[in-house]
Amino acid sequence: MVSQFVPESGLALADELLALPTPAARAARLRAAHWLSPAGIDTLLDLAAQLIRSDPGKGRQLAECCGALAAQAGAPAAVPRAIYIGAQAHALNAEFDTALELMESARRAYTALGETLGALRTYTGLMSVLIDLGRYPAALEAGRTALAGLRQATGDDPPAAAQLIAAIVHQNLGICYDQIGRYDAALHAYNEAEARYRALGMAENLGHIANNRGVVLLGLGRGGEALAAFEAAAAIFASAGLMLSHGQALVNVGDAQLLLGSYTRALDAFERARRLLEPLDAQADKHVLVLDTADAYLALNLFPEALAAYRQAERLFEAAAMPHERARALWGMGAALVAQAHYDAAALALAPAAQLFAAADNAPLLSSVLLEQAGLQAARGDTQAALATAQRSLTLVGDHDWPVQRIYTHMRMADLLLPDVAAAEPHMDAALRLASHLSLPHLHYRLNQRLGRVRMLQGRRAEARALLTSAIDQIEQLRGTLAHEAMRTSFLHDKATVYEDLVALLLEPGDTAGIRAAFGIAERAKSRALVDMLAGVVETRLALADDDALAARLATLQADLNAIYNELLGTTSEPASSQRRASLHTSASELELEISRLRLQAAAAMSAHDLLAAPLQLDQIEARLPADLLLLAYHCIGDEIIAFVCAGGRVLVARALGSVGTTQRLIQRLGTQWDRFRAGHAFIEQHIRQLELSAQRVLQALYAELFAPLEPLIAELLPQPAGGTPLQLAIVRYGPLHQVPMHALFDGQQYLIDRFEISYAPSATVLALCQGRAPRQSGAALIMGVADASIPEVIGEVHAVARQLPGAVVRIDEHATLAALREAAPGCAVLHLACHGLFRVDNPMFSALKLCDGWLTAADAIGLDLTGVLVTLSACETGRGTSVGGDEIVGLTRAFLGAGATTLVVSLWLAQDATTAQLMATWYELLRGPAGPAAALRAAQLRLRAAYPHPYYWAPFMVVGKR
Repeated sequence: MVSQFVPESGLALADELLALPTPAARAARLRAAHWLSPAGIDTLLDLAAQLIRSDPGKGRQLAECCGALAAQAGAPAAVPRAIYIGAQAHALNAEFDTALELMESARRAYTALGETLGALRTYTGLMSVLIDLGRYPAALEAGRTALAGLRQATGDDPPAAAQLIAAIVHQNLGICYDQIGRYDAALHAYNEAEARYRALGMAENLGHIANNRGVVLLGLGRGGEALAAFEAAAAIFASAGLMLSHGQALVNVGDAQLLLGSYTRALDAFERARRLLEPLDAQADKHVLVLDTADAYLALNLFPEALAAYRQAERLFEAAAMPHERARALWGMGAALVAQAHYDAAALALAPAAQLFAAADNAPLLSSVLLEQAGLQAARGDTQAALATAQRSLTLVGDHDWPVQRIYTHMRMADLLLPDVAAAEPHMDAALRLASHLSLPHLHYRLNQRLGRVRMLQGRRAEARALLTSAIDQIEQLRGTLAHEAMRTSFLHDKATVYEDLVALLLEPGDTAGIRAAFGIAERAKSRALVDMLAGVVETRLALADDDALAARLATLQADLNAIYNELLGTTSEPASSQRRASLHTSASELELEISRLRLQAAAAMSAHDLLAAPLQLDQIEARLPADLLLLAYHCIGDEIIAFVCAGGRVLVARALGSVGTTQRLIQRLGTQWDRFRAGHAFIEQHIRQLELSAQRVLQALYAELFAPLEPLIAELLPQPAGGTPLQLAIVRYGPLHQVPMHALFDGQQYLIDRFEISYAPSATVLALCQGRAPRQSGAALIMGVADASIPEVIGEVHAVARQLPGAVVRIDEHATLAALREAAPGCAVLHLACHGLFRVDNPMFSALKLCDGWLTAADAIGLDLTGVLVTLSACETGRGTSVGGDEIVGLTRAFLGAGATTLVVSLWLAQDATTAQLMATWYELLRGPAGPAAALRAAQLRLRAAYPHPYYWAPFMVVGKR
């Protein structure tokens, strides 16, 4: 039995011993200290056993030292004990084969010495290793062997040492039962262990029981009870200074917070666990932390980060021969791949996960993998196969006490059976009954969403509205706990359907009240993370000050990424080959992913505000907008495009404008039109009229799809002003429509820019917030430009703009640095950046602007202080973005608005260098007069169009935000 106290002199002496180079030197030091004796060696082994729970590597080294000196100390019994302690350390480091060999060696040595209890004690370590290896029948058999041996050796009145061994055996039996889903048996085993630990007065071991019991409670969906158990265990371990056990408990705290929907607190617990485990030789626990962090990323819809973490974990667990954890990693990998529509790869991950859980007889987790496979089959369009797979899951879970798995199984069955309400409703009822006693928010919003759809199909509109509203409220309550904007952005990725359902439901009667309510719900589904940033309730800057190593690693990765971006853009000495470019894209993606993961790690240390900025109501929006402005807000319900038309206190709606699929095809054709301008000056000059007509045909098709049906509604609300004055129009696009240059749509005779003064906004709420923002009154304009052979007109553009902005601070080429921008941004009223731009369609928050000494990514730009500033990004594709769930437009536009810009001018495609310079000079000239940004940009574009009629030249730029 481990002694309860090791003298301080023993701790110091152990450090001295491990610093000595040879066994002889160590023996001499012990002899001089009068510790080269059975008692001295035993005390040092007590210390080694304690260190196993806080510093396994050091504990193993001390045990090996004691074993080597045991003969000289006349302590033969120390040899098997030293071997066994070393075996435990190897097991913690995921070196399981070595651990098994050493445990067998220790058992033989104990038996040879007649140390029966010592030999039986090795079965406890053996069970732990077998559990890690997924060999549950063998682990259970080892436990039964140990208990039988204890009864035979000690009879009905076992001594304390035997009671301790029995307690550990029961504890390991509980872990084994938990891993195979036998939760009742696990709880019974933990009760047996707890009674013995309590009788022995072993408070720290009671912490382990609390920790283990919490794991079972998690499996039963009892998240609150599990969290309380884990936190109690963590407090015990922290008080005792047991770093390893404390770290393990914190990982479990994170798992419980994840189940309860407290995502920021979960990531914070994982980060605190990481810092505890990092210096320890405890690879198995570090691998588990990677896996659990991946689970958190998956719950937040951070799919690339989750997939990378799952892949890392799967490789680690395969190498360590830990099948249970490997199966979990494969399951998570499959789920992340399904979410990204990588169906073949998902199938390859899920199949071995199912096999591993089946081999372990773990029915609850096997059922979960089957549900993921059913979802995959449904996504591929094979509903019958999906139903059969889900039915297998339902058969597996049966009436067992596995409520979470049963709830998800019934929900999957309902999803697959709809719109057959009669078949789906019993499954929804069963899921609701099971969930009624569980406080799991992530389950309840899913249930309310599905039941709301059932009620819609049944025509029970009032009930459907209440259920869908409740689901949205629950979703937003969960989102409000997220501390960083990146997490809030990704969270709504898979939740747009509930907003779409409620919008459709509210529009059914066609009355004014329903239309206004539907507009409000549509607003709740648009750019909410950006609204939170503008309202100041969510963090945009990462806390790196307390982690020098993390900050240094991020700086190194960013430098490597800058070099790759330079080569991709062709700004290095020699252009890259196609093969080299493919390699560069791969390397860039890997670096971006690692940077994203490190930023999430930094974000984990941030505190959540538990706040959301509420979207403005329509009357509040109208109050902040000019009376003569017409607001046009698009939305999508499945494949249907709709639009709200708002002006003069009225709101109308147009249904079925066009389809998302058709619009996407037209957008692709439009992109092909712009790509033709890469063919070279001679080709363009020769065919410019044909190119213009071809582009007009695509823009006319988009006009017919998206705008022509709205003309009567617009005329009804705000007739065209007399005298050719353009009607002011603010457009909120949605989904794929963010790639459409609405001002360049062509009706066969005119472009929309001829009749309308158009500005854009990510949402009506963002538009109103920008309109209400006061421009920064003090501070000079900051104009920065970086030219090269491919954009030689940049310097001329900078000087032309500077002439229109007296007192401007100009930074050109080597003076246009990232540091100069960060230093000057808080004090400028106007910011103009003329340089290369790079849009990353696969990772839009790494879209970037090239300054002299590096690339300013969207993720970096969001941390600038640009409150009240007018910002112009005179670079290619600065206005492009990728729409993710919740219609968050991820890219440079969102980043600069999030940084505080009131008005933003950006481009939708590769702008031509010389015409951009002309446009910008004219725009700033007009801004010196009474015209606002939208009016000035329109006038500048019309002037440029007179010389360059093709919309490629005059139409790429647009005003976003304040007009």
